[in-house]
Amino acid sequence: MILLTASGTGGHIYPAIAVAQALEGQSVYFMIDRGRVSQKILDQYEYPYIDFSFTRKGIICYLVSFFRTLLFFKKHDVKKVLSFGGYVTVPVVVAAWLLRKNIVLFEQNTIPGRANRFLARFSNKVCIAFEESQTYFKRSTILGGNPVRKKYLTDSVMDEILAMPWKQGRRCLVFGGSQGAHYINRFIQSHYEWFEVQSKVLIHVMGNAAYQKLYGDEPMVVVEDESMQVKRVILPYILDMKSVYDWADCVISRAGATTVAELIEYQKKALLIPYPYAADNHQFYNASAYVRLGLGMMVRQVELTKTVLKEFFEYEISTDEMEHYVNKGWMTLLD
Repeated sequence: MILLTASGTGGHIYPAIAVAQALEGQSVYFMIDRGRVSQKILDQYEYPYIDFSFTRKGIICYLVSFFRTLLFFKKHDVKKVLSFGGYVTVPVVVAAWLLRKNIVLFEQNTIPGRANRFLARFSNKVCIAFEESQTYFKRSTILGGNPVRKKYLTDSVMDEILAMPWKQGRRCLVFGGSQGAHYINRFIQSHYEWFEVQSKVLIHVMGNAAYQKLYGDEPMVVVEDESMQVKRVILPYILDMKSVYDWADCVISRAGATTVAELIEYQKKALLIPYPYAADNHQFYNASAYVRLGLGMMVRQVELTKTVLKEFFEYEISTDEMEHYVNKGWMTLLD
């Protein structure tokens, strides 16, 4: 059995699922936070897991999680532990280290999280997605890239959207990550008509909470022009990200590690708007790495204007660098 452990956000759990998909045919199990986004996602993908009731400042929950992990190891023949960051992984990795398990850490961001910086001393290997991360680890690392899913959940809503009679124009996907983005949502909403004047059609993924506040339980909002052609679709969430990336000519989004990896994988020009309150400002550095590759633009959210949008739509990228950067070296760590 291979054990995968990850914290509660999509940025942690999606790379773990990508690796689990690459391990198809082998026995895998997850250890995660209870009541977080990751639990809902794993339920949808139907992977088995243990969930811990966890708060990062509660010493008792660390101890309970540690002993539950030891008990799990006693009952199951775990060959390898793959850890994808977040505080919930700390007791899991420490328990694995005490039992001399093979441990591989995956760091998705340019600025490694505090948990991975601490756990690196217990690991056999550390896989990083960006060269910039190397300086934060005292041991050698493998530049293996950030795993991206190859299989996505069936999404009937996305199938319906793709079949719609879309108005002619450049297709722009707007989203804020698995938990949405209030600032981006507000700015885009206030400029819907500007996009229309500029001949841009939109899929705007708001995040569940923001969408339900405005539109309730409606599965999506479809806005058409006078000729009944679709110029904008607003919805809470999309399961099949590959399909929507294939639809889009360009993307406006936050700069989470999974988002950046997917943009590289699917070769999409992007305007990245880093979340300014992310730990260690890591989204800013993720976006900076992306921009240095010549793949898109970055703007701080307080500097987001129509002028920036216009510059973005006129920006040209070269996919040569993008293809060079796609790195699947992490797959060698699964042997």
